[in-house]
Amino acid sequence: MSATTLVLVFIMSSTYGQSAGVSAPEVLGAGNLSCRVVLKNTEDKGLRKFYENWAQGWISAANHFSDLIGEGMKTDRGKSISGEFPLPTNIVPRRDVIWYKILGYCSEEPKAKLSDAVKDLLKSQWNKAQDK
Repeated sequence: MSATTLVLVFIMSSTYGQSAGVSAPEVLGAGNLSCRVVLKNTEDKGLRKFYENWAQGWISAANHFSDLIGEGMKTDRGKSISGEFPLPTNIVPRRDVIWYKILGYCSEEPKAKLSDAVKDLLKSQWNKAQDK
C-alpha cells in the first residue's frame, strides 16, 4: 500500500465518522490529544505552534482529498447530515482562526480530541465557503 493510499484511508475514515458498524482507526500524533491537554498550556507559544501545524497538515490533506471527503460527509454514523451536503472547497484559514477555533471547540468539549476540533473547523469553513 502506498503512502498516499494510507493517508487517504486515514483522512477519509477519520473525517467520515463511523457508519455501518465499521470502526475508524485511531488518530495518530497531536490529533489524538484530548482537549483538556490542549487547554492546559494555552500561553505556551511552542505548543500553540505545534497544535496549529498539526491542524494545518490535516487541513492540507483534507484539501487534497476534498472530493472524497465531501462524499463521506454526506452521512454521519449512517444518518443524513443534509440532503444536498455541498462538496468541500479548498480552505486556507489564517493561523489565528485555527487556534481560536481549536480553543473554542475544546472549551465546549473538553473530553473531545484535537482532531475533533479540527474536523469542526473544516466543516464550519466549508459551510462558510458555500454561503458566499
